[in-house]
Amino acid sequence: MSERLRNIVLLAIIATMAVLLVATVSTRPASEDRVGALGSQIKCPVCQGESIADSPSQMARDMMDLVAERVDRGFSDEAIIDELLASYSGAVLLDPPVSGATLALWLAPMVAIAIGVTVIVWWRRHPGDESTPGANGAPSRRRLLIGAIVLIAAFAGVVVVAANSLQEREGASAGVADLDDQDLSEVSNETLEAVIAANLDHPQINGMRLALAGRYYDAGDYRSAFPHYLAVAEDGTATGGEAVTSLVRLGWMAYDGNGEVGTANRLLDQALEIEPGSQIALYLKATVIWCGEGDAETATTILVGLLSDPDLAEESRTQIEADIARASGDEACA
Repeated sequence: MSERLRNIVLLAIIATMAVLLVATVSTRPASEDRVGALGSQIKCPVCQGESIADSPSQMARDMMDLVAERVDRGFSDEAIIDELLASYSGAVLLDPPVSGATLALWLAPMVAIAIGVTVIVWWRRHPGDESTPGANGAPSRRRLLIGAIVLIAAFAGVVVVAANSLQEREGASAGVADLDDQDLSEVSNETLEAVIAANLDHPQINGMRLALAGRYYDAGDYRSAFPHYLAVAEDGTATGGEAVTSLVRLGWMAYDGNGEVGTANRLLDQALEIEPGSQIALYLKATVIWCGEGDAETATTILVGLLSDPDLAEESRTQIEADIARASGDEACA
């Protein structure tokens, strides 16, 4: 093989591996593919050995919708999986199938290294005609140098991937400390989501969950609020106030969002077991009984009991009195 042809072949190898490395490291699977791949890794909490991607249950559908939403927002796979496992009791990580994209991501640098080593070894064994006048072994040394560059570039690709992953984790882990003295109202939903997903065991996470869930709740985005309230309600370390807030909101979302009267009453009763005098829990329970069950009499009894609370705000008292008047007059609930 002539010197010129060898150089052309070597340059072609270098260019091909450079393109493969850049394309593999920088390219992510399509959103739909990511959603399906992530869903196939999570066991449906209410199914027998099925993933949420394969299960027809409503809970699995809700979880898949959450995955799709997080993918659209640019969350990492790890953050999405961590949130699902933390938010849904009974959800566990299944053995994930080998992903072609993931396999290529890690194999491409290894292949590049192997080719780099092969290039060096091959040209050491086939140094060409170094006896040519004026050559002084320069072509061989140049080939070794180029081969070494290929090898170094391959290692650099691995380092870039690992460093980006490590930086992402460390940045999220430091997020709670960074937000300690910051007004959460100034922090975006996306930032809070990322901090929560990366610091699930931190003692301040319940407060952050409630702050974020409250935003979703006030905006009527029950789907996004639900996993955060559920996680706090199921957390044995949550304070009584945190648990009551979560159960009350879950109860109202069950009724207002899905019309589930029984579930709403059960959750509100759990809140009242923790805090029997909770004004909001009592008021919402009366509303669910009146509007959902059509039992105006029982609802009126609860509302009259609320009026005896000396801590009841005047605005709330006015609203409750108006509700009692409508319920007593057999008017439709408001």
